[in-house]
Amino acid sequence: MYMVVLDEEKCTGCDSCAEGCPAQILGFDGTHALIKGDSCDCMGCEACVMVCPAGAFTVTEL
Repeated sequence: MYMVVLDEEKCTGCDSCAEGCPAQILGFDGTHALIKGDSCDCMGCEACVMVCPAGAFTVTEL
């Protein structure tokens, strides 16, 4: 089981994470990324980590 964590202060609002998340738990509110639903629904693939140019995401194994 994994958990995704978003550092909202680092997010630049590029929307790359939401488009790249295969679990579809990341969204975009027009200015910043957001976690939709339970952050523990993360698959642990780290797609968000890899595509985020600001380094706003971390994925932790629980």
